[in-house]
Amino acid sequence: MGWTLQQPRSRHLLLLFMTFALCVTVVFISKSDSRDLYEHSTVAYKMAEMEMRVDQLTRLYELKDNDVQDLIKRFSSVLKSIVKSLNVSVTDEIESLIATYNKSIETIRSPMANFDVFTFLPHLRSHKNYLRPLILHSGNRNAVSIVFGVPTVRRQQTYLIQTLINLVSNMNQTEQKDSLIVVMIGETDQEYIKQVTEEIKSRLPEAANSGLLDIIAPSPEYYPDFSKLRLTLGDSEDRVRWRSKQNLDFVFLMMYCQPKGSFYVQLEDDVVAKPQFHSIMKKTALQKIANGQQWFILDFCRLGFIGKMMRCSDLPWLIQFIVMFYNDKPGDWLLDGMIGTKACNLEKDDRDCRKRKNEIWVMYSPSLFQHIGTRSSLNGKIQLLKDSLFKKKINVKRINKIRSK
Repeated sequence: MGWTLQQPRSRHLLLLFMTFALCVTVVFISKSDSRDLYEHSTVAYKMAEMEMRVDQLTRLYELKDNDVQDLIKRFSSVLKSIVKSLNVSVTDEIESLIATYNKSIETIRSPMANFDVFTFLPHLRSHKNYLRPLILHSGNRNAVSIVFGVPTVRRQQTYLIQTLINLVSNMNQTEQKDSLIVVMIGETDQEYIKQVTEEIKSRLPEAANSGLLDIIAPSPEYYPDFSKLRLTLGDSEDRVRWRSKQNLDFVFLMMYCQPKGSFYVQLEDDVVAKPQFHSIMKKTALQKIANGQQWFILDFCRLGFIGKMMRCSDLPWLIQFIVMFYNDKPGDWLLDGMIGTKACNLEKDDRDCRKRKNEIWVMYSPSLFQHIGTRSSLNGKIQLLKDSLFKKKINVKRINKIRSK
């Protein structure tokens, strides 16, 4: 009788022990798998980061190599002048060598001349030096993770300073050291350019002195004769001139930024950002690379060209596309058109096209940037668009206070 009473209890104990052992085993295996998965994920992330660094250093090397070649060319010119002044002869072989070398590097004197803009901007063909930026302020920072491009022009109501203050204040020290903000003043009035430069440096002295900020402007001769533009999309002459110039500003800014980092982010001069936007963007990009996801754009804002992140190594595609059609459409429309060209199958329907575009134009939510401007740089245009996926409330009083200082 005792045995019959003990048998179920023993079975229960045995079952309980086996269940406990199984749970321990599952937990151990789960932890082991999780650890292996975590380690694999970490390695993949680090590999993605290393891949971007190698690509970045390669482009930086090419940039420096171009500078060295330019220096050698200048030296050869000086050497010829010295030889001529000394009234001594130079062998035909040396003359031929110098001429051949000069010809071979003529097209790469400026890193920005590596792009074929001359076919579409023929006025630059004989003046490649017009592609050289006027560097108004620079800490010569290179090899950063993210370069933020901020084009700005003269407008009735400016938001540039509060935009820059907001961007800098929403990055910690580590993020600031791994970033470069390039302000491109798209004007030819030298007094105005000087005024804006001095204001930026006086209002953001730490950012300027640390190397976080570069300020550039194009040569006045960079722009074509806008009176000869074709009128497109049924737009007025003023609107066509405005958006065509804006496209060329984007091109100039991107060409300057392309060799300086791993990723490029297009912004505007009237935006605010969420805290730690840099780390979020960098982590998102590297994680997708580590996962093997093919993307061309990571989109951190739903409005226009704001918050569009690309690999710097992919920028030449967009630069070339915009410069080919700068007179035809606004820049954000051209970006959409280029993605459609890359992704869509003309034998499929629009639904398939949208699906394929979404695979390489990846949306991030919630948005990290918000548009705050109301007056466009196009005279008379009121721009009230807001990104509804930007959840952070904007302190309008604080923005107005910054503006009034």
